Amino acid sequence: MNPTVDELNEGIHMTFRFRLLPLVASSLFLSLSAHAIDLSSAYKKATEYDSELATALAARNASAENVTISRSGLLPQVALGGSVTHHDVDKDAGADDSYLTEGAELSLTQPILKFDTYHSYKASEYSRNQADAELRTAEQSLILRTAQAYFDVLRAWDDLTTAKRAEEAFKRQWEQAKERFEVGLIAITEVHESKATYDSGKVSRINAQGQLDVALETLERITGEYFNRIQILSPDFPVAMLAPASVNEWETIAFENNPQLLATRWNVQSADSNVSARKAGHYPTLNAVASYAYSDYNGPSPADDNSTDASIALNLTVPLYTGGGTQAGVRQARYQLEQAQETLNTTQRNIRLQLRSLYRTLQTNIEAIQARKQEIVSNESALQATRAGYDVGTRNIVEVLDAERRYFESLSNYANARYDFVVNQLSFKQTAGVLSMADIEELNKWLGAPVQVAN
Repeated sequence: MNPTVDELNEGIHMTFRFRLLPLVASSLFLSLSAHAIDLSSAYKKATEYDSELATALAARNASAENVTISRSGLLPQVALGGSVTHHDVDKDAGADDSYLTEGAELSLTQPILKFDTYHSYKASEYSRNQADAELRTAEQSLILRTAQAYFDVLRAWDDLTTAKRAEEAFKRQWEQAKERFEVGLIAITEVHESKATYDSGKVSRINAQGQLDVALETLERITGEYFNRIQILSPDFPVAMLAPASVNEWETIAFENNPQLLATRWNVQSADSNVSARKAGHYPTLNAVASYAYSDYNGPSPADDNSTDASIALNLTVPLYTGGGTQAGVRQARYQLEQAQETLNTTQRNIRLQLRSLYRTLQTNIEAIQARKQEIVSNESALQATRAGYDVGTRNIVEVLDAERRYFESLSNYANARYDFVVNQLSFKQTAGVLSMADIEELNKWLGAPVQVAN
């Protein structure tokens, strides 16, 4: 008779509780002041430590300053200048009539027509918006990288826990086989079979320990700290598709919110403004200039004299020939615009493909998790039946070892399926452009039961 859904879920929960009992019991001996890291704390540490996010933030700030620099070319320019000149005059009679002239000038220049500077200013604004989007991309990337590293630690710890249990089970089977051989119940070949399986289990446990060490180092690389205690994912974590249920609706959301896509759109806008700025190299420029000058003449002839001069002028410059540089600059800007447009097309296509692929992957993950649940129950029943058959002589040691191996593999497969779903769900939200700190906080609600993952 197939188990009901409630029986199946209870069986899975009992399996997880059985696996966690030794670890929870051992944690009671740890210092009460010891703190187990959770996903939210890991992400907060990563935001303070991660160099990739810091790089994106610095780039965004630099781009914002470029807006001010570009805008300054459209604003009034005020300059103050002064001069002191010494004149040394020798007359025929040998008299020295040296004297000084002093002067000062205050000028104000206001651009009136400066199309190239205006379009360069607009391009800088679009570039700043692009940098803002790229910063959001970096922020979402850090969320995903932190979660990936965190759950990779849990994945590796789960694999190590299962590998230890499998090794212990294979060792018991080998010891029982030796006892049976000594009393003449089985052949020596069964002892060798069980010993080979035990050795293989030991190798798997060693490899699993190595993978856990690597996962912990990766998490340290992102957060800047090494953690030996970590909160695990609850067995009750819900597994369901995200709303809305239509992939087409998600595609619309992604095209409106994906920061990488938004950055490429702003890049197109900036490149288009650069074309206009290059074209403006053919246009005249007009500046209004107001100046006030003061001079003090201390020469012998005419008599000492002070003078002031105030003026207002319009300066018009019409470019006639620039050696072909302006035309080449226009062509270059057009090619850069074409490059930006093609990059936008490529980004849109990639995001569409990635979103749809991840959507299908999530559906597969959900189905796989349900199937893995049933697989554990089935393999556990098969293992019990095989052991019972071995006790009465209807099954051999190879069948028992295979049944044990399948059971422990099903435990690892189920755990990995859950972690795959969590990470793929976050990756899907990142592709849709809606991944945020709120997703970290929501996941954090399903973490608990801290365990020791390293000494």
